[in-house]
Amino acid sequence: MRGGAVAWMVTACLIAPARAEAPPAASAFRVRPYLQNPAADAMTVRWLSNDDTPGKVTVAGREIVSAPVLCLELAYQPNERHDDRLGSAPFLHSVRVGGLEPATSYPYAVRQGGETVKAVLTTAPRPGDVGPGGAVRLFFYADSETQPESRGSRVEWPPPSSLPGGPRPRWVNDRYPADETTGYRTNLALIAARAAESLRAGNPALVSVVGDLVESGGEQRDWDEFWRHNAGDFGTLASRVPIVAALGNHEIFGGPPSDDPSLDLGGHSGRATLVGAMKFLAYFEHPANGAADERHEERYHRLDFGPVALLTLDTTNSGSDDGADDTNHELDRADAPHVPDIGPGSAQRDWLARELAAAESAGRIIFVQFHHAPYSSGPHGRPPGSGRGADPHSGQPLRSLAPLLHRHGVRAVFSGHDEMYEHSVVDGVHYYDVGIGGDALRGPDDGTKNDRQVFLAHDHAPEHWTGDVLESGGKHYGHVEVDVARRERGPGFTVTIRPVHVFPVLDPGDPGTIVRWERREYDDIVTFDITPREPPP
Repeated sequence: MRGGAVAWMVTACLIAPARAEAPPAASAFRVRPYLQNPAADAMTVRWLSNDDTPGKVTVAGREIVSAPVLCLELAYQPNERHDDRLGSAPFLHSVRVGGLEPATSYPYAVRQGGETVKAVLTTAPRPGDVGPGGAVRLFFYADSETQPESRGSRVEWPPPSSLPGGPRPRWVNDRYPADETTGYRTNLALIAARAAESLRAGNPALVSVVGDLVESGGEQRDWDEFWRHNAGDFGTLASRVPIVAALGNHEIFGGPPSDDPSLDLGGHSGRATLVGAMKFLAYFEHPANGAADERHEERYHRLDFGPVALLTLDTTNSGSDDGADDTNHELDRADAPHVPDIGPGSAQRDWLARELAAAESAGRIIFVQFHHAPYSSGPHGRPPGSGRGADPHSGQPLRSLAPLLHRHGVRAVFSGHDEMYEHSVVDGVHYYDVGIGGDALRGPDDGTKNDRQVFLAHDHAPEHWTGDVLESGGKHYGHVEVDVARRERGPGFTVTIRPVHVFPVLDPGDPGTIVRWERREYDDIVTFDITPREPPP
């Protein structure tokens, strides 16, 4: 647990000293079982309950009883509306299952109270290896920004720069035909289907959310909504595929606002950023980074998944306050010592250099992820600042990472932040904005130019309409799917990066009605062969 790292705050997850009174909830589970921190010989199974009754994991012929931990970080704020059936703070159950075989599937069951949830977990391959089917599959998306208010809310859908098939029909009114909740839910359902396909072929899978998981990190209802999609009523992808995540600026955004200053957790005050970050850290178990400052533990991390080394950074505040290297002009560093710097000379930057060198020496295929896209044509592509033509959460300061990433052979960088699909190339490194998870669907920002761009869905996937029906093209919810497979001939691997979107098939007789969704790919597929350097003896 993180007691030492956060003792200066309100509290960490505490082992329950006495039995708590269970609230009148419909289920024993607050969050259903989900998978964390995959390894070749182990996996963590987590869930949250409404009371402190121990649960039980049954897997590989073993029964493991959980030790419930009271998570006060996940309590509702005093002015936060929530389901009265739920108590304020849930209990976390976290069971590390070890002694497993690499790239192997194990049915497991979690019993909590009188309920049992069954699923299947699949361990990671050995480092440098792939699954028995000859591959691994990874999914990246960002900016789901969940909140209950997303239900029924249709986002602005800026018209594209080109409409070769004719104008949009009048019913569109520049609003997307599906609401945000449906878009995100459908996106996750497609990921789940593709992951299941990969697992059936003997190829382990991993899902990553590159920041802005929730709308307001300090608002517990928004986290409830995220897990409702991933391990709840809306979907259970995370019960079968391990999920890893990066902190985004919305995770350290407080909420909800209040007329009482003592209750107001809005904005990017130091207190607000801490409350949101503590919720993130309570839910996720990431590999330790060995940070000298315990408050920075697990906020950045490296996860090896077969032949891939995935390095995750925390870019939520960098450099000097209000300087050209600052990614957050709304937060003073003195108010947020829990947020690690990523600027030159910082402990996190030094950690990154060491881990890149180690991964390169070990012959890994290196991917890096962090929230703020350094190369973007969206509003966060403006220079850092708070004045006209600037952006207080600019991704431009992260461009200083480019020489280091190039020098150590990083193949791709995955970010979000600008809520679009955009692909840029810098010194042979592919940079992606995958911010089409389930919130906005933006077009480019007026006056912002990205001269490293090679593909932007807004410009390079023109909409083709036939009457009231969109036939192809356009900006849609989606993700990036990455397959790393053994080469058919010779040593090494073939890497294929596919930008995927969930396309709404419309009813010709009922304008705006979606009859089904289809998996489609943007015309921006990248494939390359790589022969990782053999690790030293």
